[in-house]
Amino acid sequence: MIKKFFFALIVGLLVMSSQIVAHADMDVSSVNWDSVQRFSNRADLASYIEEGRRKGQTEFYFVLTNVVINNKEEYDRFFREEFVGGYVSAPRIDRGVVYGTGRLAYRIYREYPGMLVANAYDEYIRTKENYKWLELNAEEKQLYNIAVGIVAEANKRNSEVEKARYIHDEICRRVHYKNENERNTTALGLIDGYVQCRGYADAFYMLGRMCGLNVRKINGTRDRSAHMWNWITFKDGKSYFVDVGYRYFLKTKAQMEKNYWCKWDVVPNLQ
Repeated sequence: MIKKFFFALIVGLLVMSSQIVAHADMDVSSVNWDSVQRFSNRADLASYIEEGRRKGQTEFYFVLTNVVINNKEEYDRFFREEFVGGYVSAPRIDRGVVYGTGRLAYRIYREYPGMLVANAYDEYIRTKENYKWLELNAEEKQLYNIAVGIVAEANKRNSEVEKARYIHDEICRRVHYKNENERNTTALGLIDGYVQCRGYADAFYMLGRMCGLNVRKINGTRDRSAHMWNWITFKDGKSYFVDVGYRYFLKTKAQMEKNYWCKWDVVPNLQ
């Protein structure tokens, strides 16, 4: 009974942490499921979604070949445990499913500012176009300018590790922990100096990508409380965790798993 209570508590906190708003389910009746991608493991699906979001994609349709969801209870549990408690997070999403199959979908209605800023910067570096920058709102453009300054300094470092260390330390220098409003949950906290875990993770993700580092965000728990942090994969293929809010830098699974829980197999070659 106690274990069930703690599990229910963790799931509830994770749902609140990710701010997922459950609207009416997406209508997936007209989807050509024969044409969508199929996945049998979390890492491949996570990469597919990450790559799409970096391109500005907001709708995702896929088939999980090893999952069958038969009813709404299984459907809700799957999204709580796999998506909210794992590797897919956005401030606001809708979702869809075809019961009795592995056919799933979701739509992002609001994206993290760190993702939007990193996407705009990436477009400019690759193409010298600024269409995505023009789509940013005033605060996101302000964040973009702050980020460009930090990245310029970080890029003076020679190695990936040195760049990542500079970004980690600079975020710690610029912000303090506060969980007061929605701004604190995103990289916008760099503007006024206050963030909570999602804000730390969004900021490190944004700055890391802008420096050309392979960084991601991951949801899970720390000491049984909902939490978000980062992982980074270097050019040698080895991956490590970074939790800026707790000043954890390049930690291995063995160093993390005493206090942390996540879908460990999402991270490739985790040390």
